[in-house]
Amino acid sequence: MGVVRLLRLGVAATVWILGGAVLMLASQPARAVPPFARQTGLACEACHTLPPELTPFGRRFKLNGYTLTTRPPLVNDIDDYKKNTLWLTDLPGIAVLAQIGYDHYDRAPPDTQNPYPAHAQSDTYQFPDQFSLVYAGAVSDKVGAWLQLTYNGEGGSVGVDNIDIRYSDHTYDNKFVWGVTANNYVTFQDVWNGFGSYTIPNFNTVTLYQVGVAGAGTTGPIINTFGPGIVAGLGGYVFYNDSLYFEFSEYHSSFATGSTPVADSSNLAANSGALDKFAPYVRLAYEKDWGYHSAQIGFNGMYVNWIPSNSYISAQQVLAANAAGNTYTPSQTFNPGAINRYTDLTVDWQYQYNGQHNIFGFMGHITHEKQQNSDQLVAATFTSPQGGPIYSNSTDNLTQFLVTAEYFRNRHFGGLVSFTRTTGTSDPLAYGGDGSPANQYETFELDYVPWLNVRFLLQYDAYQVLANNQNPFTMSNNSFPTSPQWPNVKASNNNTWVLGLWMDY
Repeated sequence: MGVVRLLRLGVAATVWILGGAVLMLASQPARAVPPFARQTGLACEACHTLPPELTPFGRRFKLNGYTLTTRPPLVNDIDDYKKNTLWLTDLPGIAVLAQIGYDHYDRAPPDTQNPYPAHAQSDTYQFPDQFSLVYAGAVSDKVGAWLQLTYNGEGGSVGVDNIDIRYSDHTYDNKFVWGVTANNYVTFQDVWNGFGSYTIPNFNTVTLYQVGVAGAGTTGPIINTFGPGIVAGLGGYVFYNDSLYFEFSEYHSSFATGSTPVADSSNLAANSGALDKFAPYVRLAYEKDWGYHSAQIGFNGMYVNWIPSNSYISAQQVLAANAAGNTYTPSQTFNPGAINRYTDLTVDWQYQYNGQHNIFGFMGHITHEKQQNSDQLVAATFTSPQGGPIYSNSTDNLTQFLVTAEYFRNRHFGGLVSFTRTTGTSDPLAYGGDGSPANQYETFELDYVPWLNVRFLLQYDAYQVLANNQNPFTMSNNSFPTSPQWPNVKASNNNTWVLGLWMDY
């Protein structure tokens, strides 16, 4: 049977690669990644080592509000004080992003509607996994924007994705670059790759079935979850002498769906909960560039008051609560008075060698999270009129460590190795079993880049620890909690092979 599965995988891979080749032949070779290359007239290696990772110049392009250009405006107007009142570019900054992926799991996941031994397919084909239209570039001489509309293959939905609108300016001697950013994704406005939305690796992988996507289903800091449709924020930043960066932003709940314009019991579950009032975010970083080298070390912190909902409860919590005699229903939400408080502190780093033939990168972060749980939800002080307590402790701690090393030769061949480890306080009600949130996994990736806006990749995600490897931690069938569970469950059952195609044109 193993030989048969291998042959099937080989056939599927061959078909996928040939299909990708057809797509490549249908497109024209490109020297630069749009739309910034069109605006600046520079090849994409000026801004990227390999997209989306930025070079020192690419970071400055973003900090200057996406407005740097070698092209004069097509239409402009100046008032009596010699200030621009109209500034329109000659080319719209429109780009198309496409991502296709084929994922093969080490073990087929259980069927979600039928008890063991019923199971699903052992692979998935996302065609497309993601398809986006992006406007990115100058809006005026001092205002620029990234506006993204995305079709998500996994969710089968189309919606507003990443948004970053900036106003920027600088002093005459260019010692200070300063600006204002309005965005809908905490860390999307950042220009380094050690943490947050641009953490490397960044290819979307449909894995950890029943748990999440690309490791997101494993326990992690709450700051990693604040994306489009959940929050929106406004902040200011300053970059001094091409080296020292400081930013302060405030975020608020921003519901993608809901029957009311405010967070209440009718829509609280839409995003697994909601921010209460405003959440402050601060960022400090120092960068040093010399020759082909660039190094950065940084810090960020965020304080969050979070109103949880029932969808915030994990499958393990539901099973643990039911076993204790408590009942959770799909419609349950908690009173907005139940607020958890999170303090997330991160240290991150990034080193780049961007040579003529060799590119090397080393980046990562350590994030520590302190979670203070509402008395309404903690077993010893439980006061909620609904359900039962969902935390064993009044305070939980979580620490995540991620490090990635990458290498590319002549911008055509390369790869990366990434390691992630999460540990924290034992909380049986929150995490089930022995209460440990421990997770550990690695990503190995090989890349072929025939053109700088087309990339093929072969990725392998390997899992050593999931939910501290307690049984069941995944691959259980929660629709039938009394039926026999999948036997011999182990973390490596989630290991995933990924064949991916990424295009930007």
